[in-house]
Amino acid sequence: MLILIAFTASFAYALNEPEDSLILYFSFDELDGKNTIDHSKYENHGEIAGAPKLAEGKFGKALELNGKSDWVVVPHHEILTVDNSVTVMAWINTERHQGPNGQRWQGIVAKSNNPRSYSFYTEFPSECLHLSVGGGSVCNKKVPLDEWVHVVAQVDDGTTHRYWVNGEMAGEFGGKNAPPGKADQADVLVGKTHEGNREFLGLIDEVRIWNRALDEDEVIEQMESGYFDIFAVDPRQKLTTTWGHLKTSQR
Repeated sequence: MLILIAFTASFAYALNEPEDSLILYFSFDELDGKNTIDHSKYENHGEIAGAPKLAEGKFGKALELNGKSDWVVVPHHEILTVDNSVTVMAWINTERHQGPNGQRWQGIVAKSNNPRSYSFYTEFPSECLHLSVGGGSVCNKKVPLDEWVHVVAQVDDGTTHRYWVNGEMAGEFGGKNAPPGKADQADVLVGKTHEGNREFLGLIDEVRIWNRALDEDEVIEQMESGYFDIFAVDPRQKLTTTWGHLKTSQR
């Protein structure tokens, strides 16, 4: 029986284990007190600032931010640094492209200000997206307001920025600076950036960061997948669930 338990639990965990390159994943389907749960294998759980609410999301629940005092802080960890490639994505539903008080940028996800690893914003007047990694670029499509939009930015091989909006390529720009790697010791922020006055107003869902450049097929696959499409059961809960079922069957 013990061998069966070990085999079953091991198989269930391996079947659902997140890939190594996924370094942060918030589904926002539930909160753990004042923390958001990171579904990556690194458990970089976020700390909630302000009083954001859980609301109906693109998949399950989403985090509703008031554009002033609500955001998430992920304490710095070495795994969150990148020195070559990175892909950042989220589903957003916002009523503005600008930050508070007409600020040009509104923060989606950001790591540091100087040096920047992956600061990702909506931007005005382009009404699109801006990625800043020691130098920036702006995408060439419009991000619709007041509806769910899937947004992606990446750095590929330390030199090229790419964007997708709702699974469609929204620009490619070469000759960019590589991310700073371990020189960036700042926290990761969701719904805010390190400059201040760039807080996000609206809903954010399914925030995911990889330390590699996803290809377009992967971007579309991730866009179409919520938590339960990726993990049928959370791998950190599988062992407990399996043990409980086996105990029940013996009664």
